[in-house]
Amino acid sequence: MKIALFCSSRNRIPSIKTGGTEQPIYYLAKTLAERKHDVTVFAAKGSRIPKVKVKEISPFVTFAKQKFLNLQERISSFYDLSALADFFHNEADKYDIIQFNSYIFYEILPFLKLTEKPVIIRINYPHNLIYPYIKDELLKYKNVHYLPISKFIKSAMPDLNYLNPIYPGIDINDFKYSAKHKDYLLFIGRVCHNKGAHLAIEVARKTNNKLIIAGRIDQEDGDKYYKEEVEPYLNDKIQYIGEVDFKTKVKLYRGAITTLFPILWDEPFGNVPIESMACGTPVIAFDRAAMKESVKDKLSGFLVKNISQMIKKVSEIEKIDREKTRKWAIDNFSNEIITDKYIKSYKKLNDKKTD
Repeated sequence: MKIALFCSSRNRIPSIKTGGTEQPIYYLAKTLAERKHDVTVFAAKGSRIPKVKVKEISPFVTFAKQKFLNLQERISSFYDLSALADFFHNEADKYDIIQFNSYIFYEILPFLKLTEKPVIIRINYPHNLIYPYIKDELLKYKNVHYLPISKFIKSAMPDLNYLNPIYPGIDINDFKYSAKHKDYLLFIGRVCHNKGAHLAIEVARKTNNKLIIAGRIDQEDGDKYYKEEVEPYLNDKIQYIGEVDFKTKVKLYRGAITTLFPILWDEPFGNVPIESMACGTPVIAFDRAAMKESVKDKLSGFLVKNISQMIKKVSEIEKIDREKTRKWAIDNFSNEIITDKYIKSYKKLNDKKTD
């Protein structure tokens, strides 16, 4: 099949550092190409994927040039919309499958009036606040098939023309297994209230454990949050090391006793838990949103309701078998399995188109 994967100018693929929605698309495109599909990825400048054609849709990575988040959003929107206009006027009809993967999933919709091709929109985020205001318009587009990255997203935005959810995939070879751990707890993610770095600090202090915090300080509320909730507690045992590159991230996963995921918002899925589990490192996560879909309670970690339970489960984490934790990740999130699901969906849509 001839497949177009349309991404955003926000970040390059693969991500330079810890990664987000870009990393699963990198794995998907790479594996599709290895299976002899003709894949073109439309993405930010500097994106590189083996055996995949990349068309750059911006002269620079649009989330790398400006300090303020709202300005970055506007710049990204400008380049993304310009690229979509060019694509649907000049190229869309060349492809069997068009898949849109950008964070703002509804940006593509007005352009779909220019084609009768089946279009897949991958939904990475539960836009439940705006959904009631745009739902009736979304339902008017009959050639759109929405692909949620979790069952939770379907519950947050019901009634759309959904395909079966397909989780983000990982290349298991990039996440080497470690049967042994070192002496620290791990928190990886944006440093902000919703991700719960301050709760990870509380767990470390009350269990008398070392903690490594890795991730960029959030652009919206991060500076104030960091200075008030994180920085005062840093010492020899609790360390903030900033945002790390991919290689360092994997090294941190492999050495951790457990990865803490004390989220205070409805995470639509989360790459951190599956990456950690792929290395054999179990996860202790708050049981909300899509966490039941990624962490298998008592097998690959623990799902807890509050900080008190998280503190308690740290002392029980050695009960979790690291080899079984990795197997859970392989069986459910290996990119080979995930790509099989994508191809099945693509073929089903192609068959309908040719009927």
